[in-house]
Amino acid sequence: MDRIFYNGVIKTVDDAYPVVSAVCVKNGIIMHVGSDAEMLRFQSDQTELIDLKGRFMMPGFIDSHMHMILTHYQNMQLDLGGCRTKKEVLKLLAEEADRHRREGRENEWIKGVNFNQDYWADEKRIPTRLELDAATGDVPCLILRCCGHTASHNTKALEIMGVMDEKEGETSLNMLFLDDGTPQGQLFEGDAELSSQYVEVPSVEEYVQWIRDESANCAKLGLVGIHSDDLNMVAPGRDVQNVMDAYKIASESGQMSVKVYEQCRIEEAGLLKAFIEKYPRGTMFGTRFVTNAIKEMGDGSLGAHSAVLRGSYANDPKAKGVQVHTDGEMNELIQIAHSGGYPVAVHCIGDGAVEQVLNAMELAQYNDPKPDIRHGIVHCQIMGTDQVRRMQKNNVLAYVQPVFCRADSGIVDDCVGPELAKQSYDWRLFADLGVHQSGGSDCPVEPCDPIPNIYYAVTRDNGKGGSWYPENAVTMEEAIRMFTIEGAYAGYAEATRGSITVGKYADFVVLSQDLTKIDPKDILNTKILMTVLEGETTYDGR
Repeated sequence: MDRIFYNGVIKTVDDAYPVVSAVCVKNGIIMHVGSDAEMLRFQSDQTELIDLKGRFMMPGFIDSHMHMILTHYQNMQLDLGGCRTKKEVLKLLAEEADRHRREGRENEWIKGVNFNQDYWADEKRIPTRLELDAATGDVPCLILRCCGHTASHNTKALEIMGVMDEKEGETSLNMLFLDDGTPQGQLFEGDAELSSQYVEVPSVEEYVQWIRDESANCAKLGLVGIHSDDLNMVAPGRDVQNVMDAYKIASESGQMSVKVYEQCRIEEAGLLKAFIEKYPRGTMFGTRFVTNAIKEMGDGSLGAHSAVLRGSYANDPKAKGVQVHTDGEMNELIQIAHSGGYPVAVHCIGDGAVEQVLNAMELAQYNDPKPDIRHGIVHCQIMGTDQVRRMQKNNVLAYVQPVFCRADSGIVDDCVGPELAKQSYDWRLFADLGVHQSGGSDCPVEPCDPIPNIYYAVTRDNGKGGSWYPENAVTMEEAIRMFTIEGAYAGYAEATRGSITVGKYADFVVLSQDLTKIDPKDILNTKILMTVLEGETTYDGR
């Protein structure tokens, strides 16, 4: 298929020809770039001409960390994200429990998702088991915080899970207890997923449908690529094969509207070895799915006080966070991935978790030197300058989510104090030191919309008419690179994706505004008009 896009303002993210007006595409590959006159001379009777009418076109967006399948699954649950009081949360849960009883579904679990107590106006405290009991009675219920790292359950849910008899000081679970010694209801980190054992594993056919639908939603937001963490998410320990089979079917049958770079979440050494043997890094299904990295968890979240700090929390000196793996376990997991040719992408919020992971990465490289291994840290929130310099020295990638400023600017200073907070999300330092940083959303924690992400990367808007440590912001040019060529680099795809360069795939997005010319405050008014993946229009909103 021949297509010529012309009469546009086309930002290429290629220094050889930064801005052109036309691009010639054949069979999904960029053949030529230049002026309208230069490109239109290549047209034939089979050429489709797309008049951009002076609009702004650039490389399609790439989200470097999200959870596409989990996003669809959570959209099927009770959404508590819009609640602004605890009272509202409990009211919605009570109404849902009543609905279950009326419909004869008393044994069917209520799962509330996406709540964030930091947004609540009445009481910023997660409901306990007793509060959930008052709202839902004997209908099993849990609510999952937006970060996914803490869940609170009612008594019926804890009984079904077999943890009501756990004792403080004796249990191996990450959980809280009431003054009377009984479980308080909250479980953290991997233990927050215990309820998933009672979820039926979705079929391959269901996963294919979810992939088709969610990838189409991504295309509407201008995305041509996503780094997605999907394994062991909906039904941990039981869904890996179904997810992989579904991606194979969806990609090879043309049902995917984005390129997926899978961040394969495997957190047990034996299973990781078996997975790498079966699916070596770079395993491709068609052109739109590839196994790219191994995902591991270092700690929890700041809002739940489960992020691991080198020091202690300013607002809770007793809290140290939750270390998901011991040093020995983390060393082993990263070594297995590294020696198997996979980079790791490790979730780290606190500087204590960052320290553990950097140590493990350096040890793996010392034991088995690899010149182009692209290990990375996901989130990079609370970090010291010394740690950023270690990342630069070892070519450790930063997977960052600028939109997190929206929520975190209101809690970070309180949690860790201003001295450490001012180093939080220091994208300016990453850029100045030459650390590869790619932008993502962590959807469903935040919507996978690149436009707000770019806005916060540039403005660090604190939501109160000011800017949260504005010296840590990046320029518009740098923000665009974060969501294009850097996302491709994180997927070992910079030679074929991420810029409008001759020989690369034709992955474009057409916008209603020229991001490089508008006032930053107007970024959020930008609309996606068209998305093109491998020369194919995956979304047309013109």
